[in-house]
Amino acid sequence: MKKKNFWISLVLANLCVVALLGMTLRTKFLFPISFIDYKNFLSAHSHFAFGGWVTLVLMILYVDNLLLPDQKQKRVYQWLFWGIEITSIGMLVTFPFQGYALFSIIFSTAFIFFTYGFSWVFINDIRAAKKDRSISLLSISALVSLVISSAGPFTLAYIMATKTGTASLYRDSIYTYLHFQYNGFFTLSVFALFFNQILGLLSEATKRKVRSFAFFLCLSVIPALFLSLLWHGYNLYIQAIAFIGCALIIICLILFSRFALNKKIYQGWVSPLARSLLIFSMVSFVIKMVLQMGTIIPALGNAVFGYRPIIIGFLHLVFLGFVSFYIFFNLLEAGVFQRAKKFSTAAIVWFAAAVILNEAILLIEGIGLMFYTTNAVYPSLLWIASIFLFTGALLILVARLKSDRPAELY
Repeated sequence: MKKKNFWISLVLANLCVVALLGMTLRTKFLFPISFIDYKNFLSAHSHFAFGGWVTLVLMILYVDNLLLPDQKQKRVYQWLFWGIEITSIGMLVTFPFQGYALFSIIFSTAFIFFTYGFSWVFINDIRAAKKDRSISLLSISALVSLVISSAGPFTLAYIMATKTGTASLYRDSIYTYLHFQYNGFFTLSVFALFFNQILGLLSEATKRKVRSFAFFLCLSVIPALFLSLLWHGYNLYIQAIAFIGCALIIICLILFSRFALNKKIYQGWVSPLARSLLIFSMVSFVIKMVLQMGTIIPALGNAVFGYRPIIIGFLHLVFLGFVSFYIFFNLLEAGVFQRAKKFSTAAIVWFAAAVILNEAILLIEGIGLMFYTTNAVYPSLLWIASIFLFTGALLILVARLKSDRPAELY
């Protein structure tokens, strides 16, 4: 792919900015920093994390890993990548100062339209590439989920512009957006890329299991949305579809266990660190699915939707534990850090340890709140974890730059 090394370095720089914003938010929570608006910085953090890190890097991996050599050289992908990067930076520099206002809405809307453009071009190319049907199904479904997720921001924009709508509609718009991003685009993309790596290692019998899993995972996305809508209370239609979504998740977990325990999947990678990241990523996926399914139980559902540490912990579990760990696994196996192996190993281990520490603190705090106990030490511990996350992301970027060869940038 054209300028692959440049784009990988850029998204890792974006990750540093995401981690810096996260550290800033944790700092603001502890110290009175008058010139920082917490809510606006939180919007900048989330939008840039979605756009400048996960969305952009997944699309780069899509093009580089899944397309034919002549397809991945198309100039249109470079334009689309630049469009996504520039609009992400636009959101980064406008949200902290004005929140949801004219310019931030312009950049976020433009970002959505660039993702539409990528989805259209890529879906046409992946269909022509004649990949295994599980990979095609997952990648196409992921991008369809990405497009559907935009209904959430557009609904929010309408509510804010017209000053109409209800609190329920506002909340449903957010949950719809997050569901189709996290459980749709992010999850399906990881497995599309992962199956592209492992299908050659598997027997035909195991490949059939993989294809069955891919089918039911895609099928579960829309019904599982209603698990996020159970907060409405008793509603026969919502509960019925939510139970269907729950049943499909159970089927997915059963099918996942039928191939994920195959040792060949984990023995096929040279780097022990890459294997560890893959295992952590897959474990995070299982935890995500169990928690998602568990919201059908009222007590757990109320905890997920009612306690901020649990909500943040779940979002970070998917964003960092599942998706980001897989991305680093993919980059390690692709030789992105080839010339700085020891340094990159230490950097990624540092970042991974910070992720696990962050999740552990949020989990303990969330469980404490469920039993009506808390401790003033948690914000300080989360602040320390955010510092570790930022330094880890910075070290990973340095490792990448040490491995980069200027002659390969163009």
